Amino acid sequence: MNADYLRTIPTIQEFFKIDPAGELKEGTRILLEAMEEVEIKKGDDVVTLGATSEDGMYIILKGITEVLNAKGNLINTLSVGDFIGELGLINDDIRGATVRAATDVVCANISKNLFEEIAGRNRKIYGTFMNMLYTKTTKLVTEQERIKSELAVATKIQAECLEDDFSSFNILKDVKLKAAMRPAKEVGGDFYDMFMIDEEHLCFLIADVSGKGVPAALFMTMAKTHIKNYATLNLPLSEVAERANNQLCYKNESGMFVTAFICVLDLRTDDVTFINAGHNRPFVIDENGEFGMLPAKANLALGMMEGMPYREQHFKLSKGNCIYLYTDGVTEALNPSQEFFGDARLKDVLNAHMNKASDVDSFLENMYKEVDSFANGEMQADDITMVYLSRK
Repeated sequence: MNADYLRTIPTIQEFFKIDPAGELKEGTRILLEAMEEVEIKKGDDVVTLGATSEDGMYIILKGITEVLNAKGNLINTLSVGDFIGELGLINDDIRGATVRAATDVVCANISKNLFEEIAGRNRKIYGTFMNMLYTKTTKLVTEQERIKSELAVATKIQAECLEDDFSSFNILKDVKLKAAMRPAKEVGGDFYDMFMIDEEHLCFLIADVSGKGVPAALFMTMAKTHIKNYATLNLPLSEVAERANNQLCYKNESGMFVTAFICVLDLRTDDVTFINAGHNRPFVIDENGEFGMLPAKANLALGMMEGMPYREQHFKLSKGNCIYLYTDGVTEALNPSQEFFGDARLKDVLNAHMNKASDVDSFLENMYKEVDSFANGEMQADDITMVYLSRK
Protein backbone atom coordinates (compact mmCIF):
# COMPACT_ATOMS: atom_id res chain seq x y z
CA MET A 1 0.00 0.00 0.00
CA ASN A 2 0.96 3.65 -0.23
CA ALA A 3 2.78 4.42 3.00
CA ASP A 4 2.39 8.18 2.51
CA TYR A 5 -1.40 7.75 2.43
CA LEU A 6 -1.49 5.57 5.53
CA ARG A 7 0.67 8.00 7.48
CA THR A 8 -2.07 10.67 7.16
CA ILE A 9 -4.46 8.64 9.37
CA PRO A 10 -4.25 10.05 12.95
CA THR A 11 -4.43 6.67 14.73
CA ILE A 12 -1.62 5.30 12.54
CA GLN A 13 0.43 8.40 13.31
CA GLU A 14 -0.18 7.81 17.00
CA PHE A 15 0.48 4.06 16.94
CA PHE A 16 3.66 4.26 14.84
CA LYS A 17 4.83 7.55 16.41
CA ILE A 18 4.94 9.28 13.04
CA ASP A 19 5.87 12.95 12.81
CA PRO A 20 3.43 14.28 10.17
CA ALA A 21 6.05 16.80 8.98
CA GLY A 22 9.03 14.45 9.16
CA GLU A 23 10.39 11.53 7.22
CA LEU A 24 9.07 8.03 7.78
CA LYS A 25 11.49 5.76 9.57
CA GLU A 26 12.70 2.92 7.41
CA GLY A 27 11.10 0.19 9.53
CA THR A 28 7.76 1.95 9.64
CA ARG A 29 7.75 2.55 5.87
CA ILE A 30 8.57 -1.09 5.17
CA LEU A 31 5.77 -2.23 7.44
CA LEU A 32 3.17 0.14 5.98
CA GLU A 33 4.13 -0.62 2.40
CA ALA A 34 3.81 -4.35 3.10
CA MET A 35 0.16 -3.96 4.02
CA GLU A 36 -2.45 -4.95 1.46
CA GLU A 37 -5.87 -3.42 0.87
CA VAL A 38 -8.75 -5.83 1.50
CA GLU A 39 -12.49 -5.33 1.08
CA ILE A 40 -15.08 -6.92 3.37
CA LYS A 41 -18.73 -6.92 2.36
CA LYS A 42 -21.45 -5.83 4.78
CA GLY A 43 -22.38 -8.76 7.04
CA ASP A 44 -19.09 -10.63 6.56
CA ASP A 45 -16.57 -11.13 9.37
CA VAL A 46 -13.26 -9.30 9.46
CA VAL A 47 -12.15 -11.69 12.19
CA THR A 48 -14.19 -14.47 13.79
CA LEU A 49 -14.33 -15.58 17.42
CA GLY A 50 -12.31 -18.77 17.90
CA ALA A 51 -10.45 -18.50 14.58
CA THR A 52 -6.65 -18.49 14.37
CA SER A 53 -4.80 -15.19 14.05
CA GLU A 54 -2.82 -16.11 10.92
CA ASP A 55 -4.50 -13.28 8.99
CA GLY A 56 -2.80 -10.83 11.36
CA MET A 57 -3.70 -7.17 11.81
CA TYR A 58 -6.24 -4.92 10.10
CA ILE A 59 -6.60 -1.13 10.07
CA ILE A 60 -10.01 0.18 8.99
CA LEU A 61 -9.74 2.67 6.12
CA LYS A 62 -13.45 2.92 5.22
CA GLY A 63 -16.69 1.78 6.84
CA ILE A 64 -17.92 0.63 10.24
CA THR A 65 -17.61 -2.71 12.03
CA GLU A 66 -19.32 -4.21 15.09
CA VAL A 67 -17.53 -6.17 17.80
CA LEU A 68 -19.60 -9.13 19.06
CA ASN A 69 -19.00 -11.34 22.09
CA ALA A 70 -19.53 -15.10 22.36
CA LYS A 71 -23.30 -14.60 22.78
CA GLY A 72 -23.48 -12.42 19.68
CA ASN A 73 -24.11 -9.28 21.74
CA LEU A 74 -22.75 -5.96 20.48
CA ILE A 75 -19.94 -4.76 22.76
CA ASN A 76 -18.25 -2.09 20.63
CA THR A 77 -18.14 -0.42 17.23
CA LEU A 78 -14.98 0.33 15.25
CA SER A 79 -14.54 2.77 12.37
CA VAL A 80 -11.90 4.52 10.26
CA GLY A 81 -8.46 4.36 11.83
CA ASP A 82 -9.25 1.64 14.36
CA PHE A 83 -6.97 -1.38 14.65
CA ILE A 84 -8.24 -4.98 14.63
CA GLY A 85 -6.23 -7.96 15.84
CA GLU A 86 -2.80 -6.34 16.24
CA LEU A 87 -1.89 -8.92 18.91
CA GLY A 88 -2.34 -11.56 16.23
CA LEU A 89 1.01 -10.54 14.76
CA ILE A 90 3.00 -11.60 17.81
CA ASN A 91 1.11 -14.49 19.45
CA ASP A 92 -0.68 -17.68 18.53
CA ASP A 93 -3.90 -16.99 20.41
CA ILE A 94 -7.27 -17.53 18.79
CA ARG A 95 -9.54 -14.54 18.18
CA GLY A 96 -11.34 -13.45 21.35
CA ALA A 97 -14.29 -11.77 19.61
CA THR A 98 -16.00 -11.45 16.25
CA VAL A 99 -15.60 -8.21 14.30
CA ARG A 100 -18.29 -8.01 11.63
CA ALA A 101 -18.73 -5.44 8.86
CA ALA A 102 -21.78 -3.26 9.59
CA THR A 103 -21.22 -1.56 6.21
CA ASP A 104 -18.94 -2.37 3.31
CA VAL A 105 -15.46 -2.06 4.81
CA VAL A 106 -11.98 -1.43 3.40
CA CYS A 107 -8.99 -2.35 5.54
CA ALA A 108 -5.21 -2.34 5.34
CA ASN A 109 -4.02 -5.82 6.32
CA ILE A 110 -0.74 -7.52 7.06
CA SER A 111 -0.70 -11.27 7.73
CA LYS A 112 1.24 -12.85 10.54
CA ASN A 113 3.52 -14.74 8.14
CA LEU A 114 4.36 -11.60 6.17
CA PHE A 115 5.06 -9.64 9.35
CA GLU A 116 7.36 -12.37 10.63
CA GLU A 117 9.15 -12.51 7.27
CA ILE A 118 9.76 -8.74 7.27
CA ALA A 119 10.74 -8.67 10.94
CA GLY A 120 13.10 -11.61 10.33
CA ARG A 121 14.99 -9.55 7.75
CA ASN A 122 15.05 -6.46 9.94
CA ARG A 123 14.80 -7.17 13.69
CA LYS A 124 14.39 -3.46 14.40
CA ILE A 125 10.90 -3.70 12.90
CA TYR A 126 9.88 -6.29 15.50
CA GLY A 127 11.34 -4.24 18.35
CA THR A 128 9.68 -1.06 17.04
CA PHE A 129 6.32 -2.82 16.78
CA MET A 130 6.61 -4.19 20.33
CA ASN A 131 7.44 -0.73 21.70
CA MET A 132 4.47 0.77 19.89
CA LEU A 133 2.17 -1.99 21.14
CA TYR A 134 3.39 -1.44 24.70
CA THR A 135 2.74 2.30 24.41
CA LYS A 136 -0.77 1.71 23.10
CA THR A 137 -1.56 -0.83 25.82
CA THR A 138 -0.23 1.45 28.56
CA LYS A 139 -2.31 4.35 27.25
CA LEU A 140 -5.39 2.13 27.08
CA VAL A 141 -4.94 0.95 30.67
CA THR A 142 -4.44 4.54 31.84
CA GLU A 143 -7.58 5.62 29.99
CA GLN A 144 -9.56 2.75 31.46
CA GLU A 145 -8.43 3.69 34.97
CA ARG A 146 -9.49 7.30 34.32
CA ILE A 147 -12.90 6.18 33.11
CA LYS A 148 -13.25 3.83 36.06
CA SER A 149 -12.45 6.66 38.47
CA GLU A 150 -14.93 9.02 36.81
CA LEU A 151 -17.63 6.36 36.81
CA ALA A 152 -17.04 5.80 40.53
CA VAL A 153 -17.62 9.53 41.12
CA ALA A 154 -20.73 9.43 38.89
CA THR A 155 -22.04 6.44 40.86
CA LYS A 156 -21.56 8.32 44.12
CA ILE A 157 -23.27 11.45 42.77
CA GLN A 158 -26.24 9.45 41.51
CA ALA A 159 -26.57 7.59 44.81
CA GLU A 160 -26.64 10.91 46.63
CA CYS A 161 -29.44 12.11 44.31
CA LEU A 162 -31.67 9.26 45.47
CA GLU A 163 -33.18 9.30 48.96
CA ASP A 164 -31.70 6.63 51.23
CA ASP A 165 -32.83 7.93 54.62
CA PHE A 166 -36.58 7.54 54.99
CA SER A 167 -36.74 8.33 58.71
CA SER A 168 -38.04 11.85 58.05
CA PHE A 169 -41.30 10.31 56.78
CA ASN A 170 -41.87 8.48 60.06
CA ILE A 171 -43.65 11.53 61.45
CA LEU A 172 -46.46 10.87 58.98
CA LYS A 173 -49.33 9.01 60.53
CA ASP A 174 -49.62 5.41 59.34
CA VAL A 175 -47.11 5.89 56.47
CA LYS A 176 -43.89 3.92 56.07
CA LEU A 177 -41.70 4.30 52.99
CA LYS A 178 -38.79 2.39 51.51
CA ALA A 179 -37.09 2.49 48.09
CA ALA A 180 -33.95 1.12 46.47
CA MET A 181 -32.26 1.15 43.07
CA ARG A 182 -29.65 -1.35 41.89
CA PRO A 183 -28.14 -0.30 38.53
CA ALA A 184 -27.10 -2.83 35.90
CA LYS A 185 -24.00 -0.73 35.18
CA GLU A 186 -21.98 1.71 37.30
CA VAL A 187 -24.75 4.28 36.84
CA GLY A 188 -28.34 3.69 35.86
CA GLY A 189 -31.39 5.31 34.33
CA ASP A 190 -33.98 4.24 36.92
CA PHE A 191 -34.92 6.66 39.65
CA TYR A 192 -37.43 7.28 42.40
CA ASP A 193 -38.39 10.18 44.61
CA MET A 194 -40.61 11.01 47.57
CA PHE A 195 -41.23 14.41 49.14
CA MET A 196 -43.89 16.48 50.89
CA ILE A 197 -45.65 18.98 48.64
CA ASP A 198 -47.23 20.53 51.72
CA GLU A 199 -48.22 19.24 55.18
CA GLU A 200 -51.09 17.17 53.76
CA HIS A 201 -49.79 15.86 50.42
CA LEU A 202 -47.03 13.30 49.89
CA CYS A 203 -45.62 12.77 46.41
CA PHE A 204 -43.89 9.47 45.59
CA LEU A 205 -42.85 8.19 42.19
CA ILE A 206 -40.78 5.71 40.23
CA ALA A 207 -39.35 6.05 36.72
CA ASP A 208 -37.25 4.31 34.10
CA VAL A 209 -35.20 6.13 31.45
CA SER A 210 -34.65 4.49 28.07
CA GLY A 211 -31.12 3.15 27.67
CA LYS A 212 -28.45 2.58 30.29
CA GLY A 213 -25.21 4.01 31.57
CA VAL A 214 -24.11 7.64 31.70
CA PRO A 215 -26.53 9.05 29.03
CA ALA A 216 -29.50 7.52 30.87
CA ALA A 217 -28.19 8.84 34.20
CA LEU A 218 -27.95 12.39 32.83
CA PHE A 219 -31.48 12.23 31.42
CA MET A 220 -32.65 10.74 34.72
CA THR A 221 -31.29 13.75 36.62
CA MET A 222 -33.15 16.16 34.30
CA ALA A 223 -36.42 14.22 34.58
CA LYS A 224 -36.24 13.93 38.37
CA THR A 225 -35.53 17.66 38.72
CA HIS A 226 -38.35 18.78 36.41
CA ILE A 227 -40.95 16.54 38.09
CA LYS A 228 -40.06 17.69 41.59
CA ASN A 229 -39.80 21.37 40.67
CA TYR A 230 -43.28 21.43 39.14
CA ALA A 231 -44.85 19.19 41.80
CA THR A 232 -43.69 21.42 44.65
CA LEU A 233 -45.52 24.34 43.02
CA ASN A 234 -48.71 22.52 44.08
CA LEU A 235 -49.91 22.33 40.48
CA PRO A 236 -52.46 19.71 39.39
CA LEU A 237 -50.58 16.46 38.77
CA SER A 238 -51.67 16.42 35.13
CA GLU A 239 -50.02 19.81 34.65
CA VAL A 240 -46.88 18.62 36.44
CA ALA A 241 -46.58 15.78 33.93
CA GLU A 242 -47.35 18.02 30.94
CA ARG A 243 -44.75 20.61 31.90
CA ALA A 244 -42.08 18.00 32.71
CA ASN A 245 -42.79 16.27 29.41
CA ASN A 246 -42.42 19.52 27.43
CA GLN A 247 -39.11 20.28 29.13
CA LEU A 248 -37.78 16.79 28.37
CA CYS A 249 -38.85 17.08 24.72
CA TYR A 250 -36.96 20.37 24.30
CA LYS A 251 -33.81 19.76 22.21
CA ASN A 252 -34.09 16.02 22.88
CA GLU A 253 -32.18 15.10 19.73
CA SER A 254 -31.06 11.78 21.21
CA GLY A 255 -34.71 10.65 21.37
CA MET A 256 -34.51 9.51 24.98
CA PHE A 257 -37.67 9.14 27.04
CA VAL A 258 -38.74 8.12 30.52
CA THR A 259 -41.64 6.04 31.76
CA ALA A 260 -42.96 7.17 35.12
CA PHE A 261 -45.63 6.41 37.70
CA ILE A 262 -46.23 9.54 39.78
CA CYS A 263 -48.50 9.53 42.84
CA VAL A 264 -49.75 12.16 45.27
CA LEU A 265 -51.31 10.86 48.50
CA ASP A 266 -53.77 13.15 50.29
CA LEU A 267 -53.15 12.29 53.96
CA ARG A 268 -56.54 13.65 55.00
CA THR A 269 -58.76 11.74 52.56
CA ASP A 270 -56.49 8.75 51.71
CA ASP A 271 -57.07 9.56 48.04
CA VAL A 272 -54.13 8.92 45.67
CA THR A 273 -54.00 10.92 42.47
CA PHE A 274 -51.64 9.35 39.93
CA ILE A 275 -50.28 9.70 36.42
CA ASN A 276 -49.14 6.63 34.52
CA ALA A 277 -46.68 7.78 31.85
CA GLY A 278 -46.23 4.44 30.12
CA HIS A 279 -44.90 2.66 33.21
CA ASN A 280 -45.46 -0.78 34.76
CA ARG A 281 -48.64 -0.88 36.80
CA PRO A 282 -48.01 -1.16 40.55
CA PHE A 283 -49.47 -3.74 42.92
CA VAL A 284 -51.81 -2.76 45.77
CA ILE A 285 -53.62 -4.80 48.38
CA ASP A 286 -57.15 -5.30 47.05
CA GLU A 287 -60.50 -5.94 48.72
CA ASN A 288 -59.53 -9.61 49.17
CA GLY A 289 -56.56 -8.66 51.29
CA GLU A 290 -54.08 -9.74 48.60
CA PHE A 291 -51.72 -7.92 46.28
CA GLY A 292 -53.23 -7.32 42.85
CA MET A 293 -52.21 -5.16 39.92
CA LEU A 294 -53.74 -1.69 40.02
CA PRO A 295 -56.03 -0.88 37.06
CA ALA A 296 -54.26 2.07 35.48
CA LYS A 297 -54.56 3.35 31.95
CA ALA A 298 -51.25 4.44 30.46
CA ASN A 299 -50.37 7.76 28.84
CA LEU A 300 -47.35 8.39 26.62
CA ALA A 301 -43.91 8.23 28.22
CA LEU A 302 -42.32 11.59 29.09
CA GLY A 303 -40.00 13.12 26.50
CA MET A 304 -41.51 11.51 23.41
CA MET A 305 -43.89 14.18 22.07
CA GLU A 306 -44.41 17.78 23.13
CA GLY A 307 -47.85 19.09 24.08
CA MET A 308 -49.31 15.76 25.19
CA PRO A 309 -52.13 15.74 27.80
CA TYR A 310 -51.80 13.48 30.85
CA ARG A 311 -54.86 11.98 32.51
CA GLU A 312 -55.20 12.00 36.29
CA GLN A 313 -56.54 8.79 37.85
CA HIS A 314 -57.43 7.95 41.45
CA PHE A 315 -57.60 5.17 44.03
CA LYS A 316 -57.82 4.93 47.82
CA LEU A 317 -54.79 4.02 49.92
CA SER A 318 -56.39 3.84 53.34
CA LYS A 319 -55.00 2.47 56.59
CA GLY A 320 -54.13 -1.20 56.28
CA ASN A 321 -53.21 -0.84 52.60
CA CYS A 322 -49.87 -0.98 50.76
CA ILE A 323 -48.53 -0.16 47.31
CA TYR A 324 -45.50 -1.67 45.55
CA LEU A 325 -43.98 0.14 42.54
CA TYR A 326 -41.18 -1.31 40.41
CA THR A 327 -39.36 -0.99 37.09
CA ASP A 328 -39.22 -3.63 34.36
CA GLY A 329 -35.81 -4.74 35.64
CA VAL A 330 -37.87 -6.81 38.10
CA THR A 331 -40.34 -8.50 35.75
CA GLU A 332 -37.79 -8.84 32.93
CA ALA A 333 -35.09 -10.40 35.08
CA LEU A 334 -33.88 -13.59 33.40
CA ASN A 335 -32.83 -16.96 34.81
CA PRO A 336 -30.27 -19.31 33.18
CA SER A 337 -33.09 -20.82 31.09
CA GLN A 338 -33.79 -17.32 29.68
CA GLU A 339 -37.23 -17.18 31.32
CA PHE A 340 -38.63 -13.85 32.56
CA PHE A 341 -39.51 -13.29 36.20
CA GLY A 342 -42.87 -11.99 34.94
CA ASP A 343 -45.98 -10.34 36.41
CA ALA A 344 -47.60 -13.55 37.65
CA ARG A 345 -44.53 -14.63 39.62
CA LEU A 346 -44.18 -11.11 41.03
CA LYS A 347 -47.75 -11.23 42.31
CA ASP A 348 -47.11 -14.63 43.91
CA VAL A 349 -43.96 -13.57 45.75
CA LEU A 350 -45.58 -10.33 46.93
CA ASN A 351 -48.37 -12.34 48.53
CA ALA A 352 -45.90 -14.92 49.85
CA HIS A 353 -44.36 -12.16 51.98
CA MET A 354 -47.64 -10.63 53.13
CA ASN A 355 -46.68 -11.32 56.76
CA LYS A 356 -43.89 -8.74 56.37
CA ALA A 357 -46.07 -6.15 54.63
CA SER A 358 -45.88 -3.70 57.52
CA ASP A 359 -42.07 -3.97 57.81
CA VAL A 360 -41.00 -1.98 54.76
CA ASP A 361 -37.28 -2.73 55.17
CA SER A 362 -37.70 -6.50 55.40
CA PHE A 363 -40.35 -6.55 52.71
CA LEU A 364 -38.19 -4.83 50.09
CA GLU A 365 -35.14 -6.84 51.11
CA ASN A 366 -37.12 -10.05 50.56
CA MET A 367 -38.27 -8.87 47.14
CA TYR A 368 -34.69 -8.32 46.00
CA LYS A 369 -33.76 -11.75 47.35
CA GLU A 370 -36.62 -13.31 45.37
CA VAL A 371 -35.40 -11.73 42.12
CA ASP A 372 -31.80 -12.79 42.83
CA SER A 373 -32.87 -16.32 43.67
CA PHE A 374 -34.82 -16.56 40.42
CA ALA A 375 -31.91 -15.16 38.38
CA ASN A 376 -29.63 -17.81 39.91
CA GLY A 377 -26.43 -16.08 38.86
CA GLU A 378 -27.63 -14.82 35.45
CA MET A 379 -26.15 -11.40 34.71
CA GLN A 380 -28.39 -8.44 35.57
CA ALA A 381 -29.35 -6.85 32.24
CA ASP A 382 -31.38 -3.87 33.49
CA ASP A 383 -31.63 -1.59 36.51
CA ILE A 384 -33.80 -3.01 39.29
CA THR A 385 -35.73 -0.41 41.26
CA MET A 386 -38.51 -0.73 43.83
CA VAL A 387 -40.63 1.70 45.87
CA TYR A 388 -42.85 0.46 48.69
CA LEU A 389 -45.32 2.37 50.83
CA SER A 390 -47.18 0.70 53.69
CA ARG A 391 -50.07 2.08 55.77
CA LYS A 392 -50.40 -1.03 57.92
